[in-house]
Amino acid sequence: MRYGEAALRVKILSFLSALILLFCLIPGVAGAGSPFPEDSLSGVKEGWAWPVVVVPPPEGWDSPSGRSIKAAMRSAEREISLRRDAIRGHEVTFMFSSISRPSGLNERMAAWRSMGAGVIVSFGGGEMDEALMRLCTSNGPPVDFAGGEDLAIIDSAAGVVNPYLFALDLPYFARANALAEVAAAEEPQKKVAVMTDMMSEKLAKGAELNTKFLAARGIGAVDMSVSAYRQDQFNSQVRNAEAGGFEVFTCWLDAMAALSIWRTIHVKSSGSVVYYAGNQHRILLDAEGLILVDKDVLLIRNDVGRRNIAIKVRDMLNVDPEDTVAAAKAFALAKWVIAAHMETASNRIQPLASALAATSGIPLMDEDISINPATHRPVSRSFGVLRIEKRGFKSFGRVEVFSSEASE
Repeated sequence: MRYGEAALRVKILSFLSALILLFCLIPGVAGAGSPFPEDSLSGVKEGWAWPVVVVPPPEGWDSPSGRSIKAAMRSAEREISLRRDAIRGHEVTFMFSSISRPSGLNERMAAWRSMGAGVIVSFGGGEMDEALMRLCTSNGPPVDFAGGEDLAIIDSAAGVVNPYLFALDLPYFARANALAEVAAAEEPQKKVAVMTDMMSEKLAKGAELNTKFLAARGIGAVDMSVSAYRQDQFNSQVRNAEAGGFEVFTCWLDAMAALSIWRTIHVKSSGSVVYYAGNQHRILLDAEGLILVDKDVLLIRNDVGRRNIAIKVRDMLNVDPEDTVAAAKAFALAKWVIAAHMETASNRIQPLASALAATSGIPLMDEDISINPATHRPVSRSFGVLRIEKRGFKSFGRVEVFSSEASE
């Protein structure tokens, strides 16, 4: 082979290699083996983009919620990129991880730290969030949980919040505050029997807190221990409580036990009211008049807010989010993280953690959220109040709960 032909072949092969590399960096066409199969790493490699890792929801990115989360976060990202100087010459890039199991986090975390990820946003929930909490509690990077209701991000031993953990939701026991507020508004003169199964540490703690908050609002309340496995005893217990002047029964029990207590009261037609501390459940639809609180119903039923987030995403990306509630939460989290980068003008984890703890003006539909530095959760969140009517959950109010008053 002549020298000229060899040189030409080398040039052609070099050109093809560069073309293949460029093709792999184009969003949406990167190789399936990449930890970020749909993201461009060029901005991160060149130093003008700060990476933020996003952990997928349990159903994955190729789902209505997954696609909606991506679209909303890309919209927030694009808003900043369109600013004249972005963030002092830098941009934030949301990098949507393909991780699907908590067991893969150890290896991924090392890679995320080495590439300079300043924040992790998690939609993973459950075991994924618990694993992230264990890995990031001591050294970061900060983790912003899209839920976080069942996570304890305050160190109970030290009594202070973990510097690297944040959550958009209030803790589970905020239900105790919310139900006390509802009772104070709806049944201010009535005594409340707070029923729970002492064999469940979680439910018993919720009942104890609920009783305390009711008493603080001037409502007579007592804890009543029952066994969810001895529902045959509910009749006598309810009868004794009503004889003692109790007209409201708040159930920190499972849905089946709550339904049994409602039936006991309904058969007697005594007029007593049943509150339930759990989530919406179809088994409860027979319990006419039962009252409960829900943390997401105000988003689900906010037609204006859902339309506004859909318009924002459509204007930015020309796509329609399929799950507008997931999109609204994702947009709020994206704005929270971007605000921290704007405040610090860096991707260093300590300054970012401090900024995340003091962010305000986070838009979640019609809620304008500020973060409480002492809890790393919103200063307050609103719960929707629901009553079962004609086999449906009818919304009839809202109550505001402050994270400073809610236990973890």
